[in-house]
Amino acid sequence: MSILGRDYLRYCLPCLAASYIALAIPSAAGESFMANMTQAFADSDIVFERGESNAPFLPLAFLDASSYSDAEVGSDSRGQEINYKLDTYSGMAVAPYLVGSKDAVLGGLYVSHSDFEVDAGLTEDFSVSTVGIPLGWLRQVDDNWQVGAFFMPMGHNSSLEGSDWTWQYLGGAFGRYVQNDKLWWAFGLYMDIAPEANFFIPYVGASWDINNHWTLSAMMPWPAILYAPTPNWLVRLGASPSGASWSVNTDQSEVAINVDAWDFGLTVERRFAGNLWASLEAGWGGFRGLRVNDSKLEEAEFDIGSSAYISIDFTFRPSIN
Repeated sequence: MSILGRDYLRYCLPCLAASYIALAIPSAAGESFMANMTQAFADSDIVFERGESNAPFLPLAFLDASSYSDAEVGSDSRGQEINYKLDTYSGMAVAPYLVGSKDAVLGGLYVSHSDFEVDAGLTEDFSVSTVGIPLGWLRQVDDNWQVGAFFMPMGHNSSLEGSDWTWQYLGGAFGRYVQNDKLWWAFGLYMDIAPEANFFIPYVGASWDINNHWTLSAMMPWPAILYAPTPNWLVRLGASPSGASWSVNTDQSEVAINVDAWDFGLTVERRFAGNLWASLEAGWGGFRGLRVNDSKLEEAEFDIGSSAYISIDFTFRPSIN
């Protein structure tokens, strides 16, 4: 049985946390880095926000712990019910870099560890460790248009007997059109290339700053209503991709996350030190699935299920206008 998952949890996450804290906690080096980065983007042609809103900027780093309660996802060919619990721990940090006055690139590191407690005989309890390298590019075409692309190769390694690295590739391209100071649109194409199946889908979305406090975000896959009463508080009600749906091939010991699962929840987030925020989220993890391929089973995919979840996050949100 592989212990690689435990090692990642023990070593990689603390390393990422140390890097995250070094940037987030005020210090001479940290303040200088953030000041230089913020000023460089302010002096460039790239424009992130035009209107006035209390909502904070997107996070450049996060640490997260989530727990999903027991969910039934169907039964196998023998009529045995299949359900599972899931605990996940994850973190990511990315850093942007300007290339000229109109282009920016970013790169970083993503790591996670997931513990599965499966109530069925088709597989034992197992864990999965994941490492990914997010890469991105953004270009300011003119006053109203931005274009960009991202790509993230991900490697999964499980504690299943005989497990080796399984590779999955996420990516996409998009365009952003700013109609006015309060409304912008986005268009794009998203892809997910995994061992069991490939997934390609076009998308369109929009974001509307109703006023300084309220924002309606119709950006897939994160539709939400945001309420920011002050620059230090954020309340979010909406959906987001879930990390609770997976594919498992027990014959080949291959695993892959399914990004077509959703969480519906309420998040309360608070700034507590400079650009460092903490949040608590609770809701319903809907459309969860555990797809198991096994030569002994007549059925390879089970019905979707749902259950309650809770999540605690620490995020680093820079002040970039």
